[in-house]
Amino acid sequence: MKAKIVLVVALISTFLIGCKNEKSVDSLEVVKPEFVDTSFKVTVDVIVKSDDDFSLFYTQDGTTNFTGEPIWLGVKGSQNEQQVVFELPDDVFPSQLRLDFGLKQNLDEVVLKKISYSYKGKTFDMIGNQIGMYFHPDLNKCTYDPNTGIIKPILKDGVAQFPSLYPHEAANSKALEELAK
Repeated sequence: MKAKIVLVVALISTFLIGCKNEKSVDSLEVVKPEFVDTSFKVTVDVIVKSDDDFSLFYTQDGTTNFTGEPIWLGVKGSQNEQQVVFELPDDVFPSQLRLDFGLKQNLDEVVLKKISYSYKGKTFDMIGNQIGMYFHPDLNKCTYDPNTGIIKPILKDGVAQFPSLYPHEAANSKALEELAK
């Protein structure tokens, strides 16, 4: 008789323990961490008619002493507007930026439409003639008309110089500081 009571108690215990209100693994909500890109990117919207190479120089010390190794990107020529995206190394936030638009001797004009900075989900855009408030040409190498966006290399002894846009330091610093907040 004792064996029957122990058996009944064991069965009831098993039944009670097995009937808990548990959710199945399939019904649990999976919480995925939100990915935030922490790399600093500079996107340049341009029209470039012939294949060339562009570069982005940056500093982190607040100066415009652009002696460090730039980021190089090959650009395919096209009659259509295209985006050239420079991505700085992880954990690098620039204090100043310089853009170089080509290395080829037969360099054609470049039409600059827009420059965008992006960092940690924030974006700062310079569109059209606004770019002239943040960048100016290296007048030894090129001309730049902010109203049309046309960058033309200067010819010296029949050789096209490599066009560069340098930052207006105060305006560019302020834009970068706002993006870092």
